[in-house]
Amino acid sequence: MVLWFPWRRKRLADAAERFKREHSLWLTKAMLTRRDYPTIPTRPVDRGGYDAMRTRPGGANRAAQWWTGALSRVDEA
Repeated sequence: MVLWFPWRRKRLADAAERFKREHSLWLTKAMLTRRDYPTIPTRPVDRGGYDAMRTRPGGANRAAQWWTGALSRVDEA
C-alpha cells in the first residue's frame, strides 16, 4: 500500500527553495569578496573519474583529507 502525503511535496519544495536561496547568497558573497575558495577537481566518469585514486591504498583517506582541507577554507554562512 502506498500512502500519499500532499504536505510532503510542499515541504520538499520549500526545502529546495531554501537551499537554492542559501547557495545563491553564498555564491554572490564568494564572488564579491574574491576570496580564494577551493576548486573542486573534476574528471569525467567516461575518462575514469577518480576510481583509480580511490582504489589505491590510502586513496579514500587522501580524498577525506582533501575535503577536510577544502571545507576548512570555506567560511560558514
